[in-house]
Amino acid sequence: MDGFEIDGEEYIAAIRAGAVDPHGSSADELQASLDAFDRELSARIAAMSDAELEAAASRGAPIPPLPREPLSAHAERLRADEAFVGRLRAIEAQSARVEGERRALLAAHMQRVLDMAGDAGPKVKELAMMAAVELGLTGGGMVQRMTEAWTIVTELPAAHEAASQGRITTSHLRVIEAETRALRLDAQVEPSERQRVVKQLVEVAESTSTSRLRSRAKRIVNDVLTEPLQVRHDAARERRRVELFDAGDGMADLVARVPALEGAAIFDRLTQAARSKPKDDPRTFDQFRTDAFQELLLAGVVPEDLHGTVHIKAHVAITIPATELLHDRDEQDPAFHELRSPAALDGKVLVDRDTARRIAGDTHTWERLFTDPVSGVAVTVDTYRSSAAQRRWLRARDGRCRGPGCDRAVLRADLDHTRDFAAGGRTSLSNLEHLCRSDHTLKHDTRWRVEQREGGVLRWTSPIGQVIVDEPPPVGPRFTDMPRSRPEPATREPRQSRRYQREALERRADEIARTLPASGRWGASVPVGVFPF
Repeated sequence: MDGFEIDGEEYIAAIRAGAVDPHGSSADELQASLDAFDRELSARIAAMSDAELEAAASRGAPIPPLPREPLSAHAERLRADEAFVGRLRAIEAQSARVEGERRALLAAHMQRVLDMAGDAGPKVKELAMMAAVELGLTGGGMVQRMTEAWTIVTELPAAHEAASQGRITTSHLRVIEAETRALRLDAQVEPSERQRVVKQLVEVAESTSTSRLRSRAKRIVNDVLTEPLQVRHDAARERRRVELFDAGDGMADLVARVPALEGAAIFDRLTQAARSKPKDDPRTFDQFRTDAFQELLLAGVVPEDLHGTVHIKAHVAITIPATELLHDRDEQDPAFHELRSPAALDGKVLVDRDTARRIAGDTHTWERLFTDPVSGVAVTVDTYRSSAAQRRWLRARDGRCRGPGCDRAVLRADLDHTRDFAAGGRTSLSNLEHLCRSDHTLKHDTRWRVEQREGGVLRWTSPIGQVIVDEPPPVGPRFTDMPRSRPEPATREPRQSRRYQREALERRADEIARTLPASGRWGASVPVGVFPF
């Protein structure tokens, strides 16, 4: 390598062995760079005159560079962008390695003390205080750091290793630790199954953002826990409460722990109130929402200056797979458990079965949504595809913002043409996607580009060539093909097949309707359900 005083092959071998390049390059990238340098050096030598060759051989004169066109402003900007991203990646990798060494050190000495005879509590505190004095920390804080490190290293070794190697960030590691607590406390789950789940979460973390990892982790962990979501929700609901905390400067934080569905409905009603405020109202969005919250609680009615909040009904998007509405006796069938897919609020918060059934009974209008039996992705609704029907269909398909790594709720996102309408893009399901306001401006006001492929898959490309593939999240259970144990059924004419299918669906809809509770409880909030059928 030109200007390097170390052997390029040795340097690359060191990177493959685990060393970190200060510019963030991988071993493969360095090898490609070295190969390119060798090719360029050969071309430079071939372009030299006899006199230049003689001067280089006898006096060590420098090899002249090949003539090049000066970089354009655009190319120079890309070069600077790549250098920034590469250097930041290298710093993160170095930081991850140091953080991994710190965790391993804390965990090893925590274990050393735990292995001593007698009460380990005072010994841990004694050791922690010595380290705390050296670092200028509190003894309690150091005990907490040692405990957290020991927990991650001993209970989540795969996640600890991935974070130490820089394959996932420390933020991803914290999400995995938090979302697997219930799993690690479930004594009925085999240790091998716990480790399998952790490895699966690490694989997810390597290719997605922390917010999407958190949403995926809830479903992955829920599928393994031996205690049903309904039982866990019932126990958690008993701990609902309201607390008040002093925030200083004459302010306070009022915190309420409520069921997720009702909490989302409350927040949505306040949000709608803020969105309807007049343009000349000097209050910010958050200030208006807070004022509405105060007045609704203190007065019980909405004053004139809140502009009709009393007439607002909350809109809650909840996806309820048909398996959540089946009769309880269906649970006796072992195959039923393979089809279980809990209802979800905004595609992220899991909703217990009783709440899902109550919402189903209270909802006056249902849209039947058919899902692909293999991928679980929404396919169509049984309504005419007007613009309103398209919006409902796309909300079900996307479930969230489709920007790179974003997990904001679909109800807070804009419906955008993948290929701009002004540029000839059609207003069709294959050319529309939901983007939050931030990612909407990223698409239109920056050099990022996006294209939509079959099945609603988005392919984002950054200015420096990074590619992010975003797939629609499945909204229902997935099915796999099984070997046929019976002869193929007799073939029917297409018209006859459609008639049989329609009759079967109607029979199943009638069966489910008879199992739903009576309506009329929800009150002010009328959620609109999305019903995979």
